[in-house]
Amino acid sequence: MVDNTFPTTTRQLAVSLPAERTNVCIGADTYSIVLKGTDTNDKFSFIDMLIPPGGGPMPHAHECEETFYVVEGEVAVFCHDRRTLATTGSAVNIPGFAPHVFHNFSSTVPARLFCVVAAAGLEREFIEIGPRVATRTTPPPPVSHEKKAEMKKKIPEIAEKYNARILPSDTFNHLMSREELKLVAAAEGE
Repeated sequence: MVDNTFPTTTRQLAVSLPAERTNVCIGADTYSIVLKGTDTNDKFSFIDMLIPPGGGPMPHAHECEETFYVVEGEVAVFCHDRRTLATTGSAVNIPGFAPHVFHNFSSTVPARLFCVVAAAGLEREFIEIGPRVATRTTPPPPVSHEKKAEMKKKIPEIAEKYNARILPSDTFNHLMSREELKLVAAAEGE
């Protein structure tokens, strides 16, 4: 007897090959979009992140849940008023709308994070903000101070389209040492 009550789907298998991925630079970081929301019916997206020494995003918050798995290196994760060191093999879940940022405070070793975002959408924000590069390890292209200032003005408006907010750049500074703040500034070209 055939059980016809078992659920089915018409959605096709999603396959992501490295040569077909979109790779973008956000600040000093390079993000490879492994699976887009369009691949998963917007249930989640999967991003391979390369975070160089001093790298990491601007302080921000967004509606989606964000889970990182540290594949190589380590990052300091700041969420609400807490600082956590996530070393290789660590997993971190950032709740939706929680203010957060992460940084690689190594002076020599890049960090690699696998990031799952649910629901999808953050990857579309990254694609809109960052310039495209050839591979997941391609460093960001040089950006003039004028272009950087122009993008800093546009980013909050772009983030808002994706139900995200950019927070003041000093939001988590009280949880960082002077040396760490210098490393972050250097990675940002300041």
